[in-house]
Amino acid sequence: MTIIFGLLSAFSYGYADFVGALAAKRIRALAATAYSFSVGLVLAIIFSLFIGADYSAQTIQAGIYAGIAAAVALSCLYAGLAIGPISIVSPLTAVISAIIPVMADVASGQELSNFVVIAVVLILIAVVLVGFVPGDNVKLPSPLALAYSIGAGLGFSGIFLFLDSAAADSGLAVLVVMKAVGLVLLIAGLLALWLRGPKSRYIEKITDYKLAGLLLLAGFGDVLGNVTFLIVTRSGALAIAAVLTSLYPVGTILLARVFLKERIALSQGAGIVLALGACALLAIG
Repeated sequence: MTIIFGLLSAFSYGYADFVGALAAKRIRALAATAYSFSVGLVLAIIFSLFIGADYSAQTIQAGIYAGIAAAVALSCLYAGLAIGPISIVSPLTAVISAIIPVMADVASGQELSNFVVIAVVLILIAVVLVGFVPGDNVKLPSPLALAYSIGAGLGFSGIFLFLDSAAADSGLAVLVVMKAVGLVLLIAGLLALWLRGPKSRYIEKITDYKLAGLLLLAGFGDVLGNVTFLIVTRSGALAIAAVLTSLYPVGTILLARVFLKERIALSQGAGIVLALGACALLAIG
């Protein structure tokens, strides 16, 4: 079940990033993130009514830190994906977000079997391969896109670490607090930008049904990814949860292939196959 929920978390994040990037091409990344967080907060509250939520001091503290990290991560990610190229920005973010939790888990004394260690290395290689598109006309990311990618990767690693630090019996309380704190920070950022430049529109109105649909899908995918990640961390090691979740670029690229007709290079296909093989090793280990 750990592998299944880990892959579900990766796909959920992947499709949320895909639709979020499409939305960020039409409105500002900060506004797109704020709308997505609004949807996520409502869904997190609804889910918590059925799954349960225990708001202990430890969980609230973890949720506050996770909310700060989430606001930074998603704002940077949507901005980076909007600039592109998605095939490089997304995997770079994923590798950074996976490496730090793995290092933290190992440093805390978590023992990983040989199969798991090999699988972790293979998944990280697979993520790099998925993002590698050879060719003379390949667009390289700008320094700003790279900065956004690094910021998003650090933010996501923070989310993983803080979600993992919440009490195991807290239900979805940490997720509700994370969404609430992140939304408050994003709204504050939008208001600050609006006050700083009143002639520019920083608070966007959603009048396009297609755009609204993209933002709803982004919010739902992000929440589903959070919930399944919590399930994985509470049933297995943080390192395994983080590296499985780092496969989310596979979902992003497959969706780009289906809906945007983007070509999947041979190296990307090899990365996907390698990722599947690594998941089999995780199941054995």
